[in-house]
Amino acid sequence: MNELVIPTENNNDIIYKLVKGGIGAIPIAGSIIAETFGLIIAEPISKRREIWMNIVVEKLNYLESRNHGLITSLKENEEFISFILESSQIAFKTHQKEKLKVLQNTIENFFLDNSTEYDKKYSFLKVIEEITPTHLKILNFLIQNENYINENMAGFPQLHDKYSEMENIDKFYFRKCVIDLENQSLIRVSGDFADYFSGGGFSTDEGAPAIKILDFGIDFIKFITEK
Repeated sequence: MNELVIPTENNNDIIYKLVKGGIGAIPIAGSIIAETFGLIIAEPISKRREIWMNIVVEKLNYLESRNHGLITSLKENEEFISFILESSQIAFKTHQKEKLKVLQNTIENFFLDNSTEYDKKYSFLKVIEEITPTHLKILNFLIQNENYINENMAGFPQLHDKYSEMENIDKFYFRKCVIDLENQSLIRVSGDFADYFSGGGFSTDEGAPAIKILDFGIDFIKFITEK
């Protein structure tokens, strides 16, 4: 499939449209608002829709090449229709390529993962909608280093220092991202894990600081990862 090329506007095009909106505003004051809104919002949404449609078609054509008749059967697959409508809404609301890639991966995994019920797959989409690529990087970091963290770290200051070796991030924003992951039921942070503030979550039986990757978190990562 040829690479999608998105047409761009130059400064003259933008100026022309703004002037056109200004002229239209003379008899009716509100028309420039509609024109400007269309310039800023409507056209980018159309471009995002085109990009996402090409992503979906590319992935479905690939799946069709491995499973002849798949595309024809999709019009009768109510779960997939609901799933693709929901994922499309998320795609239209983001400019982040990382999120689009994750959403693309879920299309294939929707079919490969027959053991997971639809409601759980839908829950995965809602997590994607709520978190950012930074959250995903931190989650992968926690998964890859879970044993090391629990054996060598006592709290957020050490955890932040370790993560900062890979990527620079404000310590309090980093803490927020970790707590966000916990609020999405992807991980659990023990109350023994030293915080920048007082208080915490669950306590381990051993009274030791810990971060646990929950089964839901593992399943989520599998569902959004390209096979």
